[in-house]
Amino acid sequence: MSFLYPRMLWALAALAIPIAIHLFNFRRHKQVYFSNTALLKTIQQENAKTKRLKYLVTFFLRCLFIVALVLAFAFPVKKESKALVNTDDGVVGIYLDNSMSMKALSSKTTLLEDARESARQLVGQFPPSTRYLLMTNSFEIQNEYPMNREEMLGQLDRMKLDGSPVKMNAVIDRFTMLRHLHGFGPSTLFVYSDFQENMFDLGGVRPDTSLQLVVVPMSAELQSNLSIDTVWLSSPVMQAGLTNELHVRVRNQGDKEVKGLPVSLTMDGKVTASATVDVEGQGTAELVMQFLLQENGATRCSVSVMDYPITFDDAYRFVIETRPTLKVVELNRNAAPSCVSLVFDDDPQYDYSLMDPSRIDLGELAKAQLIVVSEASSLSENQLNALLEDAAEGACVAIFHDDGKSVDTNTMAASSLALQHEFFHDVILEMPQQADLPKVRQHVHIQPATDASVLIRLENGEPLMTERKTDKGRVYDFATTLDGQWSNLADNALFVPLMLKMALVGGGVGRIAYTLGNDQSLLFDDLGPDGLRDLRVRNEDGSFEMMPAHEFRNNRVCVFFQDDLPEAGFYELRKDDVVCHVMAWNDSRLESELRFMDRGKVKKAFEAAGLPVRAVMSTDEFTGKDIAEAMARQSSLWKWWVLLALLALAGEVAVLRFWK
Repeated sequence: MSFLYPRMLWALAALAIPIAIHLFNFRRHKQVYFSNTALLKTIQQENAKTKRLKYLVTFFLRCLFIVALVLAFAFPVKKESKALVNTDDGVVGIYLDNSMSMKALSSKTTLLEDARESARQLVGQFPPSTRYLLMTNSFEIQNEYPMNREEMLGQLDRMKLDGSPVKMNAVIDRFTMLRHLHGFGPSTLFVYSDFQENMFDLGGVRPDTSLQLVVVPMSAELQSNLSIDTVWLSSPVMQAGLTNELHVRVRNQGDKEVKGLPVSLTMDGKVTASATVDVEGQGTAELVMQFLLQENGATRCSVSVMDYPITFDDAYRFVIETRPTLKVVELNRNAAPSCVSLVFDDDPQYDYSLMDPSRIDLGELAKAQLIVVSEASSLSENQLNALLEDAAEGACVAIFHDDGKSVDTNTMAASSLALQHEFFHDVILEMPQQADLPKVRQHVHIQPATDASVLIRLENGEPLMTERKTDKGRVYDFATTLDGQWSNLADNALFVPLMLKMALVGGGVGRIAYTLGNDQSLLFDDLGPDGLRDLRVRNEDGSFEMMPAHEFRNNRVCVFFQDDLPEAGFYELRKDDVVCHVMAWNDSRLESELRFMDRGKVKKAFEAAGLPVRAVMSTDEFTGKDIAEAMARQSSLWKWWVLLALLALAGEVAVLRFWK
């Protein structure tokens, strides 16, 4: 044990006071005259040994009180707490959480600016030979090499202020990897963060006693935030001239209720709708806004609220893309016009084509919104798997099965339709009492998947039509075919609405927005393998442009976005300087949640993971103070000496008062 203020030990000279009191008896005796010795009998005789013991106990307690009080003021600390970092072969790491939540207001500026200024003061207190590593959420390579003091201060000034959210285990693993990569020994990592609960994850971190942490929790003055959580469309069918509804979810991260919050919808820079909403504290509210698209193509949309100071989540950007035509491909061995062609072939809204199953063009299939398989037995297993991949990317696949293990030849009619299902909600407005439903003469037994929905049932309870979702698209399985020997489905009044609805669902909007940091690869089916060398991504004003990494997969182009985009907004994917797609990117809403871990929980979590925490401090404790002294003041040994002094004082009072 050592002392932070060793000069206070000179106060131990005060021990001379109780010693002098007990060595010299300053009591003055008073002479009393009495004539009757019987008075002496009333005086209680005190045992000499008891008196001597009481004398020594009182003397010891007085000395103990003075010693404990002096040692408490000398601030005892453990010897190892004076050595902050081994500057010979160690490194000082500084992690600054530069995520969006750190832009919250502090008592001075923002949490991030307070952390940066504190880090600058911290660097100035170490010896000139100290080496540094700067860690941020961006994991920028230029920060992660051993720097001297001047280089570290320069990188702190140039640090980006809008990093993506990163789990704490990734930060620890990254620092450990860099420390070992550059050959550093025992090191110290200063962690500046607001320690959001949903981002504090230490799973998979290996215990490391050679790494000591100094935790600096940052806390905002005002804990409130309003954000657009997400948006979605009522109908997947997007066509010019059709009214649609946009659902908006607003989240209130504060404790106070907000009434009459204005919400606005802009489309291509023009405000097209506005509304107000009341949001309870720590709650959500949903509202519906109607809009009408006048033209085909990509429309850049944004829903926003007004909030301060956390503004990154005040707007949610998305893109609605309408197609002038919907592509329908029928796989049929019969070259003659089929009942499917009668529905789509003469309609200018649809681009219908017939394809022989033996000569399938996977590139054309990838562009289709609806793929109709008239007879499932005409396709191989590999071809069916390829169709399921198309469905996973947003297409609708209608499969009419004729290849079951057993075929039921009993004639029966459809008995019920799932009218409450979203598929039928705008197809059948009112069901007649004696509706003429399709009849089957032959059908196969299809076993619906656990996540499939039965849309039409037969009289025996077996499914005639089912729907199953596959990622972005859907697969519709029919237990019969369109051949007249199997059923009269093609001649029934229900056939045309079914086919049109499946085509419209396949022509839906798909993904209308992407999240920075989460969506790192996107598939596009209309770029083609040619000319991809000139594939570029550009923002709205042209101030940012990059050539993304990409590869050709199964007649689709996979474009990779791994933290390459500088900020949220609208970006154009260009091929040969022609806009192919418009994408909307938003910041992750994980940073919007205002739930933070307190100092005690943070320390316990790190120590439970096998990472020793040297101190938990605030930025004010670094200002104008020696860092070693500030950390040593985290020691709690002085509290035990104060407690011992109080116990000694209480013991002396008890002895003098109650020991008779």
